Amino acid sequence: MRTPAIWKGRLARIVTSVLALVALTITTAAPSLALAGSNVAASATPRRQYDHIFVIVEENTEYGDIIGNPKAPTLNQLANRYGLATQYFGATHPSEPNYVAMVGGSFYGIADDGPYNDPSRTINQPSIVDQLEGAGLSWKGYFQNMPTAGYTGTCYPTTGPCLYASKHNGFINFAHVQNSPAELNKLVPDTNLGDDLANGTAPNLAFIAPDQCHDLHGIGGTCTGDQLLAQTDAYLKTTVDEIMRSDMWRRGHNAIVVTFDEGSTNLGCCDANSGGGRVVTVVIRNNQQRPMQDATPYNHYSLVATIQAAFGLGCRFDGTAVGFTCDSANGVKPMAPLFDLR
Repeated sequence: MRTPAIWKGRLARIVTSVLALVALTITTAAPSLALAGSNVAASATPRRQYDHIFVIVEENTEYGDIIGNPKAPTLNQLANRYGLATQYFGATHPSEPNYVAMVGGSFYGIADDGPYNDPSRTINQPSIVDQLEGAGLSWKGYFQNMPTAGYTGTCYPTTGPCLYASKHNGFINFAHVQNSPAELNKLVPDTNLGDDLANGTAPNLAFIAPDQCHDLHGIGGTCTGDQLLAQTDAYLKTTVDEIMRSDMWRRGHNAIVVTFDEGSTNLGCCDANSGGGRVVTVVIRNNQQRPMQDATPYNHYSLVATIQAAFGLGCRFDGTAVGFTCDSANGVKPMAPLFDLR
């Protein structure tokens, strides 16, 4: 028997209403974290999975000189309690190109610690900064003993031992940061971190660099040996505790990464010719239930790729790859197990 036309019309309206209700239910049930922008179709847009990532960078020490060392109790306790990348490598030598790699996914041929504003060390390429700002996300660099926000000197103090060193500030090598007062003012003294945590204004990405007497770099005649290691461990404990005690840490999905710029060997992986040595990298998640280790090869390019994946950014900005972060064929991949990325 044929269905009368009037019933066909009513049936069509009922189906339309049901489909609209299903679509509304799916939309309202979606995660509260917004999807970030991408250069691919909306259906393939990566999903933002993290609210805040704090990266703390130490200096010049091989994996085997830290793990199991009783004089580095804080880092060993964190490695035993949270996530440990057991095959993580610096990208090259010396320091400055590694810090650039942690911001831009490549060290762009920089091979020394010379002044960042020299044309050979100023980079006209996109970095994680462009991606974060393009997606409406925030970032900040916190530097111990930087005298003022936006400081453009290469050392401070300017006489005597150099505590803050621009070679440990990879942001400032990028032309878009050098030429933007607003971006320069996001490079601040580390004393701002406590206020930002207390006020709930800490950025989505926070990059924290201790000075050269608190990051295991050392300064001859000022901080060396066991004193340097004790000061480094104490600074790390104070900083991690400050982050983990904050209300921000307990809300949402957050992580702290503790890594080193380089070690003493040329070991490496993942699109870096040789490399900067095998270094300790610990990942602390605020909702982590048990310790884990990940033996996947990673390096600083992988760290940038991880930040991109965690914030749903993709590996390109305005069609241009950010360093080597798109090069999964050569081993550059996010640290998905340690971050529990889905």
